Amino acid sequence: MKVKMTIGDLLKQYRINQNKTLQEFAGNIIDRSYYGKVERNVHQISAENLINLLRYNQIDATEFIETLDQNYQSQIQIQRKIMEEAYYHVDKDKLKKVKLMITESELSEKDKEIQNLIADGLLELLNPDKSDQKIREEIKKKIFEIPKFNSTKFMLYCNSMRFYSLANNEAIVRKIIEKYQVRESMLVKKSLFSLAINVLVLSIEENKFENIDFYIDFANKVPTNPDLFFYKSAMTFFTYFIQYKKNQDKSALQYCDPIIKSFCLVGMPEYGGELQKFKDKYK
Repeated sequence: MKVKMTIGDLLKQYRINQNKTLQEFAGNIIDRSYYGKVERNVHQISAENLINLLRYNQIDATEFIETLDQNYQSQIQIQRKIMEEAYYHVDKDKLKKVKLMITESELSEKDKEIQNLIADGLLELLNPDKSDQKIREEIKKKIFEIPKFNSTKFMLYCNSMRFYSLANNEAIVRKIIEKYQVRESMLVKKSLFSLAINVLVLSIEENKFENIDFYIDFANKVPTNPDLFFYKSAMTFFTYFIQYKKNQDKSALQYCDPIIKSFCLVGMPEYGGELQKFKDKYK
C-alpha cells in the first residue's frame, strides 16, 4: 500500500533538490528549528507560512499540492478520462454512472462540484434539444472563477463553447492558443486542438469562415503523433468540410468519407456516426 506523502516529506524533497540548508530554505519565514521539525512531521505548518515558504523558494503552489497527493489527482484524471470516452462514444448512461462514481468518491466537496459540472456540461452537449440554462450559467460562472487556464478550466470551457457567441469563442481561443501553443505538455496540446476543432464546428454551423485560417494553420504546424492522431483526424475532417462549404468544392468531400470510415473501423463508430450526421446536415 502506498503511504501518502506528508507536507514535511515534500518540503524536504524540494529543499534537497534546490541544494539548500534548513536555514536557507526557511529564510525569515519560519524558525529554522521549528521548520526542521515540520520536515520530520513533528510539528505542523500553518497555511499562511506554507504559502509564504513556497513563494520564497519559487515553488508553484498548485504543483506542490498536486504532487502532495498523486492518488487524489489520479481519481480526478480517471473520472475525466471516463467522461471524455463516454462523450466521444455518445454514451449518456455512462456519463450518468460517472456522476454516481463522483458522488461516492473521496474527493473534496469542491472538486466533486467541478467534476459533476463537467459531466453535466457533456450531457448538455449530448442533449442539444433539451438545453438547461441553469447548468450553462453555472459552468460559465465557474470558468471565470478559475484564475488561470489549468486543465479544469480548459475542460470546462471546451465543453461549454456552445454557450458563447462565435465571435467571443474566436477571440478567447485565439488568445489561449497564442499563449499556450509553445507548451510541450501533451494535455495542453490536446486541449488546444479541442478548442480549435470546436471553433471550426461552430463556424460551419453559422456558415462564417472569415477567421478560421488561424486555427487551421495552428493545427497544421503541430506534427502528427499517436497521442494526437484522433485530434488531427477530426481537424482534417472539418478543414476539408470547410473547403467544400467556402468554395463549393465537392472534391473536398472525398477526403471526409475515409476519415469517417476510419473512426468506425478503429472502434469509435458512434463518433464516426456523429461526423456522418454532421456532414449530411450541413452539406
